[in-house]
Amino acid sequence: MIKMIWAQTKDGVIGNNNSLPWSIKEEMQHFRSTTLNQNVLMGGKTFESMNFKGLPKRVNYVLTRDVNKYKDKQADNLFFINNKDLIVNEFKNNKLKDIYIIGGSQIYELFFDECDEIIRSIIKDQFEGNVHIKNFNYDIFDKINIVEKEHFYVEYMSRRK
Repeated sequence: MIKMIWAQTKDGVIGNNNSLPWSIKEEMQHFRSTTLNQNVLMGGKTFESMNFKGLPKRVNYVLTRDVNKYKDKQADNLFFINNKDLIVNEFKNNKLKDIYIIGGSQIYELFFDECDEIIRSIIKDQFEGNVHIKNFNYDIFDKINIVEKEHFYVEYMSRRK
């Protein structure tokens, strides 16, 4: 399954100058526990914002136009690809394995039409930022659960069959 996971403000802010505009420990724990021991995919800017390192205890894919740009960053559980179809063919509607799309905004936009599920945290406070999530059409998804937390809530959505 292709799953997208992100946190945003009610206004759609997801980043500020290539980092998160907030520091909410419980939301980071939610992200970590959801993606731990899973496959994750990010774009080059997100990879760079993480000091050119993949997330520990996950298989990391970095989608980039120029895989040679990162040839000195090769590591275990870190793969650089330049073809979205490799991910779609392996994970779309695959009930045996998942990949979590973890950003940034261009990568979310690229995979929105392919994703099977969305896990979206809505931050209750307002934060300034210069990166926004696209205003997607969520009408093709069913909300299957909402989990309330003190500083955010999580919406779980599944693509309508």
